Amino acid sequence: MNTKCFCAVKLLILVACCLGPFGRADGAGDSDVKVTFYAMGDVPYAPGEDVLLPKQIENLPGDAEFVIHVGDIKRGLPLCTEGVYQKVAGMLGKSASPVFIIPGDNEWNDCVNPAQAWKYWDQYFMKFDERWQHGLGVSRQKIREENFAFVKGGVLIVGLNIVGGKVHDEQEWKLRHAGDLDWVKSNLQRFGTEISSLVIFGHAKPAEVHNDFFDPFSKVAEDFGKPVLYLHGDGHKWIYDRPFKAKNILRVEVDQGGIAPPVKVIVTDHPTMPFEFDRRNGKKAS
Repeated sequence: MNTKCFCAVKLLILVACCLGPFGRADGAGDSDVKVTFYAMGDVPYAPGEDVLLPKQIENLPGDAEFVIHVGDIKRGLPLCTEGVYQKVAGMLGKSASPVFIIPGDNEWNDCVNPAQAWKYWDQYFMKFDERWQHGLGVSRQKIREENFAFVKGGVLIVGLNIVGGKVHDEQEWKLRHAGDLDWVKSNLQRFGTEISSLVIFGHAKPAEVHNDFFDPFSKVAEDFGKPVLYLHGDGHKWIYDRPFKAKNILRVEVDQGGIAPPVKVIVTDHPTMPFEFDRRNGKKAS
C-alpha cells in the first residue's frame, strides 16, 4: 500500500471513530437510539408563519416516529375564533408522522372566553394523534383526556396540560396540576421498572404559579432516579439547563416556530445522557 492510500485509510478510520455507529459526533457512539421525534411550539403566530408551518410539516424527515406541538397555536392578542383552531389542525394534519398536541395559554386560558376556547380546542385537537394509524399504544387520563402517555423503545412519553398565562380559576389550576402529577406517578408505577428514561411534554415555562406541580414532580423524578426530560414552549427561545432540585431532570425550551424548524430529539439508552438535540438551524443544541 502506498503512502497516500495508507494515510487515506487512517483518515477514514479516525472519522468513523469520531462519528460512532450512528454517524453523529455527539458522544453517543456506544448508545442505541430508542426514540426519534420532532418538537415544535408557539407557532403559527404571524401570517408568514401560516406559510412557514405547512412547509416545516412537509419537510419533516422520514425518521420522525412522532411529532409534538407543545402549545400556543396563535399569538395572544388575536381573538380565539374557531377558524384559528380549524386552520392549524388542517396544517398539522398533513404530517406524514403522527402529531400530538397539548394546550397552550394563548388558545385557552388567555382567551376572552376560556370556556368557549376550550370547546374549540377539544373539537379540533383532542386525541389528535388518532388521525394516524401508528400503533404507539397511547393511554389517556380519564379526568383529562388531553393528558396522554405511551412507552416507546423503553422510554416513557407523557403529555400534560400545564400552561402559562392567566390563572383564570385558582381551584381549577390546582386541581389540574394535581391531576398532572397523579398521571405522571401512575405511569411511573405502571412502567417504571421497564423504562430507561422519562420524557414530559408541557407548554409552560416553569414559574412560581406552577410550583404546586414542579416541586412534588422534582421529588418524584429524584425517586425515579433515571434521566428525565421536561420539554416545553412558552418562552420562545432555546434553553437547555437543569433548574430543578432533582438534577436528573433536563429542561429544554424549544425555539418559537418562526425562529427555527422543529427540533429533532433523539433518545438513546445512555444511562446518564440519553437526550440529544438537533435544532436543524446551524446552532448548538446545548
